[in-house]
Amino acid sequence: MQKSAPIYLPPTARIMLFGCLLLFCASASLKAQAPPNGWPLFEQVEFGKKFFKSYGMLLPWPKNFDNIRQWEGKEVMLSGYIIPTADAPGYSGLILSKFTYSQCFFCGKAGLASVAEVIMKKPIKDYKIDRPYVFKGKLKFNEDDPDRLIFILENAELMEL
Repeated sequence: MQKSAPIYLPPTARIMLFGCLLLFCASASLKAQAPPNGWPLFEQVEFGKKFFKSYGMLLPWPKNFDNIRQWEGKEVMLSGYIIPTADAPGYSGLILSKFTYSQCFFCGKAGLASVAEVIMKKPIKDYKIDRPYVFKGKLKFNEDDPDRLIFILENAELMEL
């Protein structure tokens, strides 16, 4: 059996090949580090009803967060539409919906897994309700406060689209 001769590549071709390999590895590394999309995680939570004494009634509420508990305190991304809220004293967040204003949980028929509370590092002064936004922050679960949303993105930052 004869050995085949090595393939000769000119120096410029070697540099280009090496550069492409580095670029491929760097882009794969960046994609691997991107936080997960929170909406599919939220859809894994099963909802039931829970009695809240403060309201004297049963409200829709997660049965548990077991399916996604490992994501609590970790960074996730959410893309969606800002839902306008009245300025409440001491409240520095915003509400983000997976769907547009007319289809959101509050106005349409979407479920609790399609809205999240976003507590910003720096407040957003100007936004449009019909424009999608992307936020990155640490995920928190609201286990027992009926005055807040179930999914909360803390220390959030607005990302570029």
